[in-house]
Amino acid sequence: MNTKKKLLLSSLAALMLGLTGCQSSITVNPDNKQSVVVPKSPNKVVVMNYGALDTLDALGKGSIVTATPLSVLPTYLQQYKNANVIDTGNMKEPNIDAIKQAKPQLIIIDGRQASHTEEFTKIAPVINLSVDAKNYLESTKNHINVLANITGTEETANNLIQSLDAKVNNAQSVAQASNKKAIVAIHNDGKMILINASSSAALIHDVLHVKRAVPLAPQPTNGIGKPKPTFIDNSYISKVKPDIIYVVDRSKAIGQSAMKDDFFNAKVLAKSKTEVVYLTPDLWYLSGGGAESLDRQIDEVINALK
Repeated sequence: MNTKKKLLLSSLAALMLGLTGCQSSITVNPDNKQSVVVPKSPNKVVVMNYGALDTLDALGKGSIVTATPLSVLPTYLQQYKNANVIDTGNMKEPNIDAIKQAKPQLIIIDGRQASHTEEFTKIAPVINLSVDAKNYLESTKNHINVLANITGTEETANNLIQSLDAKVNNAQSVAQASNKKAIVAIHNDGKMILINASSSAALIHDVLHVKRAVPLAPQPTNGIGKPKPTFIDNSYISKVKPDIIYVVDRSKAIGQSAMKDDFFNAKVLAKSKTEVVYLTPDLWYLSGGGAESLDRQIDEVINALK
């Protein structure tokens, strides 16, 4: 083979390698549920999921977020309430026109918007990063890695995950050394309900190993097959005597009337030696399952045990 032919073939081979390396899309499979082909390194992303939003922020990729729900934006994400970010409206009833206006290359959702998936896919590829309550920590780390693979920030993600693992391990040590037992409850419109099998409870009890004051058991159902709620009141506190009640105030998180300071009788709490720990409402009810939200949630849980 002459020199000119060798040079030509070498050039063609280099060109082919270059084209192969220019990957414009990537296949992701969050939580091993459904593979989705999405753009690699997108620069316009609609984020309906606050856990994903805080993860992108932690990965240093907040600038690619072009739209998100702004009406109930958690306090720790207020930097996204600016002229460069379009408001996508209510989390459960998103503004489709606003999302189209953002011209996204990717749309990130959670379970609240799952019913709109078909509508969204007509606009851009969609990935659902709802946290898996049964595998809370692994699901969160998986989502961090998914977003890192999409944005090309794998090294940053590795550092974030190592930091979270260390923090979880330390929190577990604190929880195991403590004799305190807890329940997790949600306040909604003047009622307090036990949420023993929720994602919040999964994080507190299953991931961080805070001891349960009430064993996890199948939830009883009413006559039509729906879960029968367990209401938390002064009588319940007197009976169960939890050391801690971790409260997620849904009403306050969505801008409605917050739980009253005297919801529980002070004498009942004192006699039962029960402490009420008010978790940050918008962090726990609207967000979670993200690199930054998980870090903040761990602090709130463990500080109550010290």
